[in-house]
Amino acid sequence: MTNALLAISPLDGRYSELVDDLRSYLSEYGLIKYRLMVEVEYLAFLSRSGITAIGQAEIEAARSVLRSFDLSSAEAVKSLEREVGHDVEAVVRYLKSNLVELGARSASVWVHAGLTSEDVNNIAFSISLRDALKEVLLPELERICRRVAELSLREKGTLMLARTHGRPAVPTTLGKELAYHGSRVLWWLERLREYKFPGKVSGAAGTYAALVEVLGKQAKERARQFVESLGLEFVELTKQVVPSDRYAPLLDSMSSLAMALTDFSRDLWLLCALGYVNVLPKGVGSSTMPQKANPIEAENAEGNLEMAATVLSFVARRLMTTRLQRDLSDSTIRRNVPVGVAHLLIGVRQLSKFLNRIEFASEAMFDDLSSHPEVLSEAVQVRFRRYGIDVLDELRSTLGRGLNLEESVRRLAERYGVRPEDTLPSNFREYIGLAEELAERFHDECLRRLRRGESD
Repeated sequence: MTNALLAISPLDGRYSELVDDLRSYLSEYGLIKYRLMVEVEYLAFLSRSGITAIGQAEIEAARSVLRSFDLSSAEAVKSLEREVGHDVEAVVRYLKSNLVELGARSASVWVHAGLTSEDVNNIAFSISLRDALKEVLLPELERICRRVAELSLREKGTLMLARTHGRPAVPTTLGKELAYHGSRVLWWLERLREYKFPGKVSGAAGTYAALVEVLGKQAKERARQFVESLGLEFVELTKQVVPSDRYAPLLDSMSSLAMALTDFSRDLWLLCALGYVNVLPKGVGSSTMPQKANPIEAENAEGNLEMAATVLSFVARRLMTTRLQRDLSDSTIRRNVPVGVAHLLIGVRQLSKFLNRIEFASEAMFDDLSSHPEVLSEAVQVRFRRYGIDVLDELRSTLGRGLNLEESVRRLAERYGVRPEDTLPSNFREYIGLAEELAERFHDECLRRLRRGESD
């Protein structure tokens, strides 16, 4: 395909620019290159372990094949795959032929020795996904966390009407509400940082049979050394495939993160609908209505995040099963993990754009809050309890009959012999509890934890 207009997937068409930096990790080209890297590193491991007589010159030749790998190299591998009908075997043949051309025929004999294709695939999958998260997704999540922390501190005292079930509830502050969403993103970011990517080298049925022939009686421990040398957590007991219990937590975490961000997108959209957020003009908002400035990034983020959550959640569940020692139905499903990650990345980036294209309408928020003085009734009934008086049902009755809160409080105060001013807050700010403190604390804690994560 030479023209993005011919793309079937929006990831390679309409949204291609938003995911370009994932391609070196999660594309077919990226997968081929990571497979080649695993084969080269395995050769190097055989050499330094003293298992073979492969010298440093041969290892350097293998590393040069990896360093020079580019799109034309990947095309050569795909050409081999069309000939042999096997993707990993194509990589093996590509490396062997290049080693022969470079005068390292003795090393070519040991390429893929004792391995099965899934030994290569699982490691390539783990490392490519690890690198994509570390280099692309996690920095985007850090940026959105910092932006939300900044906004939550700035708006910590901006009064706002809270709604439960869509109805007026109590006063809150915009900063506290933003801090809530930011804290969810931060929590999932830390879970992704902490995840230990798995890897295995255990042969065609997980028995290490071929590896014992190559690595000797210490095959399992040497396999562990190899996997751990690549920064992965060794999985000892497997079928041909790594048990997907190891991948499910990561995929579920990304799926849950996507839904947490979906919730944030929807809340921002609702704030726009309520007039609490002004969307700065960008391009044409409507083909017919000149006044329109739409929350398109929030809407686009929502859709892509839901796609990510659905894809990643499905893959996490489906990979939990494989027939007997191995079947290929999981392979095509696993290839869709990059699709889920790409939709997640688009959602995060669109949400970040939206947060930079809006202004908060504090006066409109306060005006809306002021039109609902009844939201202080919770404070009234709690303050009456200080005097040992329960007026909850009476307040429900009087407010339900349309009596305003101030008049209701005056009548109740007279009946029970207390001063109205002792039971009715003098203003809305008097009844926001710890909202400002919570926003400040999130800001400080977020920045501290992000700095700690960067130093780990």
